[in-house]
Amino acid sequence: DQHDRSSARLSLVSMEVSPAPQRRVASQSKAQALYTDSSPLQAEFPYHAFARCPPTALFGKPRLWPGPESPCTTARLLWNDVALYVLWECEGKTGAPVPPESVEPSALESIKVQPDQRTVLLDERVEIFIWQPHKGDAPPAGQAYFAFEVNFAGKSLTSKVCLGADGPGSRGAFDFAWGGDAAYSSWTAELAVGWGAQASPIPGESSHGPVVKRIVIGEFKWEPMGFDVARDIRVGLHRASYPEGGGSRGVQNLSQKDIDRIQSEFVWSSWVDPGDDVVNFHRADLFGHLELLPRDSKSDNSCLAARLVAPKKLCVVRSPLPSLDECPAGSVLVQAKYTSVCGSDMPYFKNDKLFPNSCYWDRDGFCGHEVVGIIVASKSDQFNIGDPVMALPSSYFKAHAGSKQEWYRDDIHGVLLENFPVRGAFSQIYTSHQLYCYKLKACEPDMLAAQALGTVLRLARKLGPVLGKTVVVVGLGQNGLIVTRLMSQFCAGTIITVDPLEYRRKLALDFGADTAVSPSEALAAIQAATGGRGADVVIEMVGHNQDSINQCFDYVRCSGTVAAFGVPDDAVYDHFDYAKMFRKNIHLISSVIPDPGVDFPQAVRLIEQGRFSTNGIFTHTVPLHDVAKGFEKAATYADNVVKLVVEMDANA
Repeated sequence: DQHDRSSARLSLVSMEVSPAPQRRVASQSKAQALYTDSSPLQAEFPYHAFARCPPTALFGKPRLWPGPESPCTTARLLWNDVALYVLWECEGKTGAPVPPESVEPSALESIKVQPDQRTVLLDERVEIFIWQPHKGDAPPAGQAYFAFEVNFAGKSLTSKVCLGADGPGSRGAFDFAWGGDAAYSSWTAELAVGWGAQASPIPGESSHGPVVKRIVIGEFKWEPMGFDVARDIRVGLHRASYPEGGGSRGVQNLSQKDIDRIQSEFVWSSWVDPGDDVVNFHRADLFGHLELLPRDSKSDNSCLAARLVAPKKLCVVRSPLPSLDECPAGSVLVQAKYTSVCGSDMPYFKNDKLFPNSCYWDRDGFCGHEVVGIIVASKSDQFNIGDPVMALPSSYFKAHAGSKQEWYRDDIHGVLLENFPVRGAFSQIYTSHQLYCYKLKACEPDMLAAQALGTVLRLARKLGPVLGKTVVVVGLGQNGLIVTRLMSQFCAGTIITVDPLEYRRKLALDFGADTAVSPSEALAAIQAATGGRGADVVIEMVGHNQDSINQCFDYVRCSGTVAAFGVPDDAVYDHFDYAKMFRKNIHLISSVIPDPGVDFPQAVRLIEQGRFSTNGIFTHTVPLHDVAKGFEKAATYADNVVKLVVEMDANA
């Protein structure tokens, strides 16, 4: 059960983050399959049904085989008395299967397999070869194994094959009519899981670079193959990929010449390396051992994570642990202790339809980015296992580094844009990097405010001194209240806050506001406080709409400053009162994406030294398994919520 919190408990003592196994010859390789009571093909989330399984070694082109390097692939396996279940996670661009009607009939007939399976040999695909050696010391030659070659539409070419007898290059007889269709079922999809390079935090804008993996799941039944699960079973796991620019290339009528080209240029990869240059999977030394772990096995390579699966539907799923071996130097794995809900998360949660795929939100861990936790694995010489940290997740810093702000230096920050495992902070284990990681004296919920405070400190630096000035803060969510408190500490002359919610307006007075008014009262209150002149500084903290920035132009005086802090949902605004901004000589600035080497460490120091108070910010707490209820509460402003904390410990 994905909500079985007792079995999912994580601790620094018991948790082991295992390194990814290295590729080696088949006789030294082993694939472990965990027991499952039911088929993952029937699960609500088939991919996540494999989360507990240990991954195989990363597939790669055998070192001595010809051709370019192959895209990465891993596999995970489950089993029960009915079948073996295999999940392939395929990195890189993948091509669509070749439609039979796009192949010249004579060329298609030259492919000597079952007619409905012929084009599979022209497709990118994953493969599993399954063999049960005869009892005793019988030589492999002549023994039968079963091959399933599954394309990315889920169609399989199946064959019963005899192992060859004359060395690595030999092949035995193939039987394509053995009735293999009854032995397998499949499921395939493109999912935003695993790796990612850059991300966009703008709802509606897709990421740059890789976003999704091709996921293929196959169910391979024991009975049609005549296998005894109590005896030794061997497997081979492979992938066939097109080289850059390869495949059908949009050709409408593939000729025999095209077929020969496609089949000759495939890039082959395997979970093992035979150590020779003979491109042939159909031999005994390409089969590794399959270990069927018992039902009571304690092996678990997963953690719990929240994932948005439909509009307003946030589910807690089991998520495969990210591997630090796949991350660049300076990376860390963090066990989240506390994560908080941010207003910028809301467009993704509340929208009536899911936005395009993005490394920023469409991930295990959702778009959580306010988080404190404990280092559990490190490739950094600055952070050790056990360090309490505010460590911002990879989904967050890829969006920030990808924008290449004025502080960005490719020789320093470019590493953040490499393609490696991405998680959001609503995941018990997530990836981060030392450039976005800050040591804490203690891992306490109030330190969550350091992320938000860091973003506001960047704004404060751009605004400059506010001593004696009239400052209007529009929007009193968490960040609006933090700005209000900070403007008070910076000795602004008068602080007027604007928000439609009465409970927030009352809070603003406790945070240092002189006046708190509703939007309908705002213009009159500002005019009265400034003698009709308008405010010196207006800070827009609302975002997610196209009207509030124009209202700020009404509130500010001529030659005053409007600061846009609220996050826009739209890349282009349909209406923007440019003429008013122009005629009033308004100084319009924006503030987003703090300097990770300046703003966040300063925010941590200010809170830890007691120089900035977090009192009144955090009002509600929920355990991870209730994260959906927490989001619903935050989205509807129920129970006077300001900031909601999610306790990430599974037993919370």
